[in-house]
Amino acid sequence: MICKYLLPSVIKWPNSEPRNAEIEHGFRSLKGFPGVIGAIDSSHIPIRTPKEHSESYINRKGFPSIILQAVCDSNLNFTDVYCGWPGSVHDARVLKNSPLFLETETDQNKKFPGNTHLIGDSAYGLSSWLVVPFKDYGNLNEKSRRFNYIHSSTRMCIERAFGALKGRFRRLKYVDLLEIDKIVNMILSCCALHQLCLYNLEDVKEYLREGLELNEEVNNYQDFMPRCKSAEIKRDHIKELLDK
Repeated sequence: MICKYLLPSVIKWPNSEPRNAEIEHGFRSLKGFPGVIGAIDSSHIPIRTPKEHSESYINRKGFPSIILQAVCDSNLNFTDVYCGWPGSVHDARVLKNSPLFLETETDQNKKFPGNTHLIGDSAYGLSSWLVVPFKDYGNLNEKSRRFNYIHSSTRMCIERAFGALKGRFRRLKYVDLLEIDKIVNMILSCCALHQLCLYNLEDVKEYLREGLELNEEVNNYQDFMPRCKSAEIKRDHIKELLDK
């Protein structure tokens, strides 16, 4: 019932010009990064090892998990959540199979009007609607390093959003269920209830410290996005803007 009725009413993509402008302003006010209407990442929720296809749920850290992908605004509000892929699957592949990706591929201008975009970490590939940091092999110039610093500082909103969620719902430390559909339903229900609390202006500071300690990096870099010259030009343009 929570996933069917509450979740779509409290976790909603910004589909109006005023809401997009509000979110973009919120992100820009942090470090000056322009055009951002969401920060995206995935988090691994530890689970009991399933009886079927158990090996596919073991992530790179060696424990079984279910992946929760989410997008948030600068105030830690979730605007999109997607859950259910096994822990061995890479973040970039989860994204490519998500409704968010499919809807964007169908009509990017509707999902990201006015050349807006998400920001994500280096687990993702660069595209015109998902701006990621420059790969650092030790040869980045000062402008690129500055871009990466501002990008990372701005993107931390999604890490904090996951931290607040996990700090509030400590059950997400370890989900002791075997049925995958029930696990997914429980995780998404937690997201919906958490967002409802945020809408009621409940302070999340008390949950952040504990929750952030539970959120750890699992994936390395894999690029499933086709190379896009216009996306590289866009990122370079933002880099120049941030250097002024």
